[in-house]
Amino acid sequence: MASVHDVVAAILDRTGPESPMKLQKLLYYTQGWHLGGTGEPLFPDAIEAWTAGPVVPAVYRRHEGTREVGCWPEGDGGRLTAEDAKLVDTVVGRYGKFDRHQLSAMTHEEEPWRAARGDLPDSAPSTARLSESVMARFFGRMISDPATAVAEAAASVHLEGMAVSECAVAAAGAVAEGETSTDEAVRRRLRHLLDAR
Repeated sequence: MASVHDVVAAILDRTGPESPMKLQKLLYYTQGWHLGGTGEPLFPDAIEAWTAGPVVPAVYRRHEGTREVGCWPEGDGGRLTAEDAKLVDTVVGRYGKFDRHQLSAMTHEEEPWRAARGDLPDSAPSTARLSESVMARFFGRMISDPATAVAEAAASVHLEGMAVSECAVAAAGAVAEGETSTDEAVRRRLRHLLDAR
């Protein structure tokens, strides 16, 4: 298992200086995609559901009060395995183009942060730990085959006490298979609901 400090150093090796908030979000996505792909954490440190999104307190304590993080002497990105280094490349390539506020907003929409916070308003402080099993399921769905992803999403909604109609499952399946766009599936559903009135 990697050290969180080695992962931070690896991220900064690829991005150059970053804001602490953006660095924290890239760290969260690296952990999330590792959990989704392997079922195991990349690093052992807790990620908490803070107001601005997921934060690793062990990392926060070292960059607290800085406006920009340029290097991370506590870690060495070269200690990551080739596979883990490739994952960092993928995460930075996918999420590095977003600014810190966009990344924070994205995490607020995702199940791991929302589940950890429960009924707390977005602006309320929290030190609740993000569940690694929720992260593994959430990110794993994104790399599952379409039928499995739709079934897992419907099951998650059911666990939250809600129901998913057969029509919604069929529409999600069509989107997952690439048969239609999300926008078109929503338009069709709205037309159906309006016609049923």
